[in-house]
Amino acid sequence: MGSIVPYGSSSPEARRDGGVAVPRAAPVHRPGEMGLGGGRLREECWPTIGERTRQRLAELSGAPIDWFAREDESSGDGRCYAVTLGEAGLSIAEPRVNTEHRPVYAITAFQFAPGSLRHVQVDHRPPPSTGGAPSSGGAPPDIGLGPAAKGVLGNLPPQAQELLQAPFASARKVLRENWYYEGFDHRLDALVLYLAGAKDVTFTTGTKIVPAGHNDATAHWSLTCYRASVARRIGR
Repeated sequence: MGSIVPYGSSSPEARRDGGVAVPRAAPVHRPGEMGLGGGRLREECWPTIGERTRQRLAELSGAPIDWFAREDESSGDGRCYAVTLGEAGLSIAEPRVNTEHRPVYAITAFQFAPGSLRHVQVDHRPPPSTGGAPSSGGAPPDIGLGPAAKGVLGNLPPQAQELLQAPFASARKVLRENWYYEGFDHRLDALVLYLAGAKDVTFTTGTKIVPAGHNDATAHWSLTCYRASVARRIGR
């Protein structure tokens, strides 16, 4: 993965847990419903974005890590938006209409500081008897997440939830959040989720499987969690 290296342990807000830096204060959320009905998959949506826009996203994001595209319900005409995550940044293309009432795409990008991208592997393999995610205890800090984002996060392993939320606090809230997943009730073949703030971006990619004898609370996850510092923002 080139310049991507594992998370360090220099943060005073982190503790060592099995060799991985884990934040102390990040909340663990209750799992929400992750429906799988309707809509085109990302492979169907991606070609509709347009070659020039896709090229611009690639330029801004750098060497690719993951991506997704979905129908934009707010577009009014069935157009799609796209998200690319790479070693150089997080980039988003959203359908808009210009002053001449012509369809265009607005580009937003969070450019990473060189050398700041880190990653941690999270392989979550609980036995069938294990209960659900532990309670975070008390009211969690408000880092700007909406109810839907909290519900999706709540399905992830606690370690992944903590890593993704670690940089954010009430004074440094999440500005943008989004996710994509596809698969079946007993497995997700792809999951991508990002949280973006003024100073930091975190995201995760991976898969989930519910083995025989297990349920969603004891699903097995294979995830990679990333974190990078934001050096420059383009767009809103």
